[in-house]
Amino acid sequence: MAKIKGILLYISLFYLSVYIPLGLMIYFPQWYGLNCNWHNRCEILGYDKSLKAIGELTDFFRHRGKLATRWTMKEKLHLAEVRGMFDKMFFGALVSVAILFPTFDRKPVPRYAFANGVIILSLILILPFFTHFWVEVFHPLLFDNDLWKNNPSDVSWYIMPRQFFKASTVFLITVCFLINLALW
Repeated sequence: MAKIKGILLYISLFYLSVYIPLGLMIYFPQWYGLNCNWHNRCEILGYDKSLKAIGELTDFFRHRGKLATRWTMKEKLHLAEVRGMFDKMFFGALVSVAILFPTFDRKPVPRYAFANGVIILSLILILPFFTHFWVEVFHPLLFDNDLWKNNPSDVSWYIMPRQFFKASTVFLITVCFLINLALW
């Protein structure tokens, strides 16, 4: 029983250390807005339109609004798929918190945090091959359609170019690593 508790604790800590930074990125507009300063596509669309679209997107992910402006039907369908995944991840986080309390034992946490940190840090290896990973591995693994492919007629092309996702990956790796470093 102690071994099962340890495994559940490890998985819960890992999941939460990934979900917390992911949630900060997807449910709040600040990350998207910050990224607008790192690429020129928001400027092409116009900052006011970009910020409005970002607000709609984060509200949509939080089930507080619709994608109302000029989002294409393809984008709406894809983002509904993504929101469904995020919803499942949210409930996974709730389950992880529920598991964390009865399984928590301070003694193995540093060891688990170290292992989690190593695993997360190893994701840096995908960065030099990010485009290939993003197009050939990640999306085909998660989606059985091409709705994720965007173009200049899509709002997402402006507010979420590939650089956005690469920066998001770096942020996720960094914050997740720092969480585990703090626990170590």
